[in-house]
Amino acid sequence: MILRPLNRRCREAALYRRLEPYAGKLARTVLRGENDSNAVFLLDVYKATNSVLSSKTNQYPSHYGSSRTLRYKQDIANKQVVADCIGGCKGYAWSNGGQGVLEAIGTDKTYTRKYGSNGCPDKSASGMFTYAKNKGMDWGTIDTLPEIPGLALFKEGHAGYYVGNGYAVEWKGFNYGCVKTAVKGRGWLNWYKLPFIDYGDADMGVHAPDVVENITLGSRLLKNGSTGTDVKALQELLNQVGATLTVDGIFGSKTEAAVIAFQKKAGIKQDGKYGDQSHAALMAAIAEKDAPLQTDPTPTEPVQDEPATGEKKVVITCDNGTVNIRVGNDTKYARITAAESGTVLPFVATAENGWHAVIVGDRVGWVSGKYSRIE
Repeated sequence: MILRPLNRRCREAALYRRLEPYAGKLARTVLRGENDSNAVFLLDVYKATNSVLSSKTNQYPSHYGSSRTLRYKQDIANKQVVADCIGGCKGYAWSNGGQGVLEAIGTDKTYTRKYGSNGCPDKSASGMFTYAKNKGMDWGTIDTLPEIPGLALFKEGHAGYYVGNGYAVEWKGFNYGCVKTAVKGRGWLNWYKLPFIDYGDADMGVHAPDVVENITLGSRLLKNGSTGTDVKALQELLNQVGATLTVDGIFGSKTEAAVIAFQKKAGIKQDGKYGDQSHAALMAAIAEKDAPLQTDPTPTEPVQDEPATGEKKVVITCDNGTVNIRVGNDTKYARITAAESGTVLPFVATAENGWHAVIVGDRVGWVSGKYSRIE
């Protein structure tokens, strides 16, 4: 990822908002929009200088040819502030919430930055997502994006920052700079909360445009207070391994206690939150009833020649309980997750045996045609 200036495009995208400190809290800044809404905006680190150019040229020699170097020298002459994608949040934290950064754009003003300050580590785009999950921060697949400005967005090797109403800001690349883009269609896989940002009492409900009502288990972090069809599926599966929960889709103290009891039995961290590690352990525990299982995701039968349209959906149908979604098109394959009746998933293709391939989070899974239909 190459450093780019926070230039005119960024001003057009987001800098019409006025930067102001929020209640003196460290590593938090609010941009008040034209409609008086609040948005956390993340600013970066470097003033464009010859020393930064020299450093980056040495670090990425293949990226700094004559045309790019000339462009960067123009940024130096124009006194720009430069960033890469994950540098947006690092620079925000390292400059005490972006203090002085806006004033430094296009001027001789400088600002103070302290490497690694305010609890923000020096991580890559992928590394920051892993770090946040390991710190127990809320996260989910992009189809569960809550309406919380300031959430980080992730796809492999890239980061962006949600500003509300279905839009994000991102350092898109050297030829684009910092731009405002629609979340939909950009290939984002996940959202997550940054550990060094104070999100206050932000509502974690799912409100973003084009989000389906039903949520697949394993697609987001679940904890006390979560609600949804994925919580209901979790309760169903916990009951299969010994719990006695009421299946109501509400993650309360009893569900939390059941998760802790399962985590203890599985020998994993006992925090009462249902994340990646707990999901893998629960799928493994449930899979013991399915032995022998295969984990090879290659279908055992040819798939019908029916390309994904981006419009068709697969609806899970069952009288009660949950329906398994597997890594292959047969019950001999291991579970990815389990879904409640009514869950809607993007359609990919149909195998000759009637199983449907669907998108589950950031991967492809298979569900029996006996318990699903295409719409």
